[in-house]
Amino acid sequence: MDAILLPTEIEFYVDTMTPQNIRDVGSKQWLEWHQRLQKLNQEALIEASQVREEHVKETLVTLQKSPVLVHEAILINIWKHKILPQLLKLDPAPKNTFLAYTILYHEAVCVALLELVMYHANCCDSLGDSAADLLDYACGTGSQLLSVQKSDIQLKESTREELMRQFNDLTFDIGIRSLSIIRYLAENLEVLTLNICSRIYDTHDVPVLFAQLLLVRPWVKNGKQYRGGKWMDWDGEALGQVEAQVWLTLRHLLLDPACKDYYTITEARRSQLTKLMMMLTPTLLDQLSPLIELKQWLSHMSIMEQVAKASKPILLETVLEIKEKILEQSGGKWKKLAKEQLPTIFCNDQKTLMENAQMLSEAYNTDLIDKFEVKEKASCEQCGKNAIQRCSRCKKVWYCSRSCQVTHWPQHKEACNNTE
Repeated sequence: MDAILLPTEIEFYVDTMTPQNIRDVGSKQWLEWHQRLQKLNQEALIEASQVREEHVKETLVTLQKSPVLVHEAILINIWKHKILPQLLKLDPAPKNTFLAYTILYHEAVCVALLELVMYHANCCDSLGDSAADLLDYACGTGSQLLSVQKSDIQLKESTREELMRQFNDLTFDIGIRSLSIIRYLAENLEVLTLNICSRIYDTHDVPVLFAQLLLVRPWVKNGKQYRGGKWMDWDGEALGQVEAQVWLTLRHLLLDPACKDYYTITEARRSQLTKLMMMLTPTLLDQLSPLIELKQWLSHMSIMEQVAKASKPILLETVLEIKEKILEQSGGKWKKLAKEQLPTIFCNDQKTLMENAQMLSEAYNTDLIDKFEVKEKASCEQCGKNAIQRCSRCKKVWYCSRSCQVTHWPQHKEACNNTE
């Protein structure tokens, strides 16, 4: 695959990276920023997959721009939990949610790029004080895997239901990637501040969080396993990459010498961790032999008579600077911000939507414009009027509205289902 960006473009895009203001989310200027970040993410993926010089990663590290990615992920996470609900209160049934989805997707792009570059220790080192913010963010998004699942597309979805499905799907994808980020942080504790150790073991209790995830196994559903961003057929035994990295992170944290200094084995923690013993089967150990040492550690912990108390070095309290600054920017006036952004986020102007689609089509490398372009000869299959949207499944039949699509479904159903 050819490169998406030239080295000079990579350097320019990275050098001009600046933290955005939550008030500007969804604006033209913000969309241009999103486009650049998406291109950087695609270029980094190509470089990593082709095992060639990782120019994007090196430029991010050299110019110390990794904290900007952390800032952007946290900013959109705050936006989607604080402003998006207010937008949906102001307009419970938006006609177009394209831009809202783009904003949600922006968070996924930031996390995907962070996951790619943090594979390298020097990127973890370049995080500086933002490592604490990233850890807090990754633990929060990773823990959402305990309650959020990817859902199937429903034919009669309203635009609001479609947006919330996309919301959950992206939350799940981000949560999976966050597990990798936590692993990279855990494996590079020596280059991070002592406060990160304390927050991993004590504040966020990552060992117990990962134990709960292993017991719930959100990456397994209905005989399928989540691999490479898709649900794939599973034989019930093969160990997937996601589950493997959770096991390896847990092993690393519990067997690390820092564990005895930062992690007090309370009865509650012992109760949760010992539940993993039944999962360490011969089949699993054959596939991931380093877990033999983890099983021995768990066996020893389960028969300890007294609680093992950690020494817990005296540390200064960590302030999550990125999150605090974003919250300070907003002033907590979420409803006011939602009112200001409503005409932009839930825009109904066809011309504006087309302009936005054209701006992003190159970065996404998809047929975004088709979603908004009115075909001269396209007519509604139900009533014959000019059609502005087509069946998302077969992409062959056009309708003027969702109501006509639903009405025509009994006639269209068989042909649509045969276009797999």
